[in-house]
Amino acid sequence: MELPHHLLHLPFEGDRPHERRQQGLLVVCAAMFISAVDMTIVNVALPDIAEELDAGVGELQWVIDAFLVALAGLLLMGSGLADRFGRKRIFLSGMAAFAVSSVLCALAPSAVALIGARALMGVAAACVLPPALSLVAVMFPPEERPKALGVWAAVAGIGLVIGPVLGGVLVREVGWEAVFLVNVPVAVLVVPAGMRVLPESTRPGTPPIDLPGVALSIVSLGCIVFALIEGPDAGWSSPHVIATGAVGVLAGALFVRTELQRRQPLFDVRVLARPAVAAGALAILSVYIAFLGTMFLLPQYLQYVQDRSPVAAGLVLGPLGIGGAIGARYNARVFAALGPRLTVAGGIVALAAAIGPLLLLGRNTTVAVVLLSTALIGALIALSVPPATAVIMNDLGEDKAGDGGAVNQLARQVGGALGVAIVGTVFAAVYGNRIADARGFSAGQRERAEGSIEEARDALAEVAGPLRDQLVARVDDAYDVAARAGFGVCMAVLLLAAAVAAFALAPRRLVTKIQVEPGSDAGV
Repeated sequence: MELPHHLLHLPFEGDRPHERRQQGLLVVCAAMFISAVDMTIVNVALPDIAEELDAGVGELQWVIDAFLVALAGLLLMGSGLADRFGRKRIFLSGMAAFAVSSVLCALAPSAVALIGARALMGVAAACVLPPALSLVAVMFPPEERPKALGVWAAVAGIGLVIGPVLGGVLVREVGWEAVFLVNVPVAVLVVPAGMRVLPESTRPGTPPIDLPGVALSIVSLGCIVFALIEGPDAGWSSPHVIATGAVGVLAGALFVRTELQRRQPLFDVRVLARPAVAAGALAILSVYIAFLGTMFLLPQYLQYVQDRSPVAAGLVLGPLGIGGAIGARYNARVFAALGPRLTVAGGIVALAAAIGPLLLLGRNTTVAVVLLSTALIGALIALSVPPATAVIMNDLGEDKAGDGGAVNQLARQVGGALGVAIVGTVFAAVYGNRIADARGFSAGQRERAEGSIEEARDALAEVAGPLRDQLVARVDDAYDVAARAGFGVCMAVLLLAAAVAAFALAPRRLVTKIQVEPGSDAGV
């Protein structure tokens, strides 16, 4: 389908349209890179933040979670603003706000101020991510889109992996403030470059902002993600977790009802009834549940069981980025050769198999197991997520690129929150039970050890001789068993999503025929 002329106010109709598209993709990928880096880089700075700002455990948790709650709660609003006022305009405004809020984080005089600035970063990111994907859909025709989306996803994966390594180096050499200031130079380059090379586009009709939809989406997504984050720590039966989750679900139901009644809704929820869109969204959701769940467990294993530094642990996870880069190179060819059904469903099954070697983790497991598994995970994410995204975007077309971008980003963010919440809960339950049943701990040691493997190591630091070795071995064994349970949950979620995708993407069930031809070798 040709892009309607009124959607594209800066058309790629010059002497070098291909070069212009590549430049635009570079700008979008640079923004995606720092957004992904920010999701992991802050974690390694938490000990220094705690010391300098006198922050407690709860405040440190919200240094991370304030960003996620604000981002998830405002994703649909960001998508709606971009559709109506211009995707390029909102994207670049969000990038500028991201830089400003990063500076505010670095200058924060207290933990409360830092949490507030992190929430502002989440607001800015909600104005960057949905229009970023829409811009890719606008810039590239369907036959080139899978390859472009592959590069976009690979850059995001590399950013997630580089974050801990870069954060460890910056904290050691400069200070915790540097993990926020690193965003500023990239934003300073992206904004003027984007003004020059990105096309402007809007949704046809540009209806007024759906204020009830905005309010309900913020309340629904914000409350649900808040409950998912708080559940593992406060307990799923905690009154405030139950109440917040219930408010989120009720607001979500009201949002769906409101949007179905509007002629020009903030988000057209009817798109989720399309088999291709539903299957693509579920595929992305499951991949991010598994990915973020795995990334929740692996760094702890490398640092606390194998006693590696944060920088060394980040380097061991480096094959994720390498595998992602390789997978991104071939995903368009695989998609063209196998079609959406086999690519998406088969890729998810293969990803579940790639997590399988992690079930072998133990105290003396060679690091080669982790290196192999992470390389395969990175490659298979790059082979499965971009095709799933392409299925969504191609099925909806350019006129609903904003809805497609919103579906994609919601699946990613909610999947990430679910991954940490579900896998974290399973891990904590199994680990706590194993510690409770282990012999040799004093009452005080057992109580601390049940909290986390880090607290267990601290509790045993004063124990000497063979007894300490025995207790450390029992802690490591409890972690190993709990981690295997978590990895098993990740695999089960993937296999279930693969079955649904195989069913929903059968050609006779697709609302529209999805056809993707191989991209140009001179591409992205």
